[in-house]
Amino acid sequence: MKLRRRTALLAVALGAGSARAALHEVAIRDMRFEPELLRIRVGDTVRWTNREKRTSHSLLFKGQPESERLFPGESLERRFDQDGEFDYFCGPHPEMKGRVVVE
Repeated sequence: MKLRRRTALLAVALGAGSARAALHEVAIRDMRFEPELLRIRVGDTVRWTNREKRTSHSLLFKGQPESERLFPGESLERRFDQDGEFDYFCGPHPEMKGRVVVE
């Protein structure tokens, strides 16, 4: 009985059974974000990776500074710690748009 209780306490202490933050991937290719709309949970992280062969891109969220340029093969990650809808676009290519919905 004590062993079972100790195991349960250890599982709670380690966070077993609780929801864990996820990592979501967005590819930048063919002058667009794939997927363009991404639904995630609070605490999740999104990684954007430039899959173009010769073009650099950036991310620009409303009210925030533009990210550094992402050259082919480079990635950028952002963790979302509050719910809401976050629209963004590519600084040098404003026709490239995306949205992250955090629930």
